Amino acid sequence: MLRKVLLYPHFMCPALFFIRGRRLLANHCNPPIFGYFLGYCSSCGEQLFSLDTAIWKCIKTMAIFADSFHWTISASKGFFFLFNVTIISTGCMLDYLDILNRMSDTATGRISLIKRIKLYRCLQVLEKQMNHALSKRIIPVLVIQAPMMQIIVSFVFIKLASSLPSEGFLSYPFIIIMVGSSCMIFETFAAQFGEKSTNLCHNWLMEKGIAKVNVKRIRSLQSMRIKVGSNFIDGGTALVTQDFCLNQTVSLLLM
Repeated sequence: MLRKVLLYPHFMCPALFFIRGRRLLANHCNPPIFGYFLGYCSSCGEQLFSLDTAIWKCIKTMAIFADSFHWTISASKGFFFLFNVTIISTGCMLDYLDILNRMSDTATGRISLIKRIKLYRCLQVLEKQMNHALSKRIIPVLVIQAPMMQIIVSFVFIKLASSLPSEGFLSYPFIIIMVGSSCMIFETFAAQFGEKSTNLCHNWLMEKGIAKVNVKRIRSLQSMRIKVGSNFIDGGTALVTQDFCLNQTVSLLLM
């Protein structure tokens, strides 16, 4: 599953390069950056120099490549924090919980309860470090700004589809797929994180022949959850978020 998640940004970054390059080939003055810096475009989008000369053709071709490459690198850095750090770290924590659950299975060879409790506490330390690093900036951006972008871009894509330029048409479904899928994947992983940790401790309490000391140790273990600011992501958050996005998009379309 995690390998499939990593394939997503690896595919999207080169796709963004070609989408941006196609948009600039159709309109060399379409959005700023290098075109204005080199002086062949004005602020109103008019071309100050024609494409008749070979020198300006070469300059504009290099500017288009540099502009597309700049967008691709910026997206790659953003995808790194979103997928390689946030989503993959949450997925790895889920894998660790699955390994702990398999350690409790008598068919595969049970590990002693004390060792499992120690490993769980090590995972709790990792969970605290992950929440400390991601809960203040990266995760709030993902769970707040991603739905906002999905609502606005979906509204523009549906309402103004006939007036969108053909060279920029692919940018809108690209953004919708990117923010929608990343938000769904992360919130699904985060919801499973809390549910699996709770079920794991409950299954340990159901084992036979547990000493009272170990029962107290298990009850002292807290369920692990992903933190967003001062709140936590609960089960079913992904469906609630997508339902909110759909309702708000429909409301904007009806206005």
